[in-house]
Amino acid sequence: MSIAYSPDIDRQLKAVPALTELAKILKLRAVNVAVQAGLSQTQIAAAIGVTQPEVSRLAKAARLTPAACERGPREVLLEYAAGRIDHTAMMDELASWRYTFGHTDPTGEVYLPGTWDQIERAGDLLSDDDYQRLFALTATQRAGARA
Repeated sequence: MSIAYSPDIDRQLKAVPALTELAKILKLRAVNVAVQAGLSQTQIAAAIGVTQPEVSRLAKAARLTPAACERGPREVLLEYAAGRIDHTAMMDELASWRYTFGHTDPTGEVYLPGTWDQIERAGDLLSDDDYQRLFALTATQRAGARA
């Protein structure tokens, strides 16, 4: 017995890891907001159903990498994969994004990624056609970043 390919089943399967990653982003952001608002780690842990040490770890991650708490292109891609936004909304937001582009630090030893790196590393979250469209739309931004 062979099983026919179904785009609906494929989309549902791809939604699972996207939802998992999206939940991690949202949890990190929520913990950061709660900490900034002055809630105790115990209060936060009880509210989101994790342990206090987990809240401590998340608060430290948010403090050390504040960019992780900001919305980025990857979050948009995950929202689409999870079925939270449609294709048009995804492409509209990504097409209007003010991308930053990676570069090395002054020592030349450490690569500092930009938001465009999230598009470059999207994998199967972004079709080749959508990537090509975004690549063309950001040509001017990328040229300006090299200047």
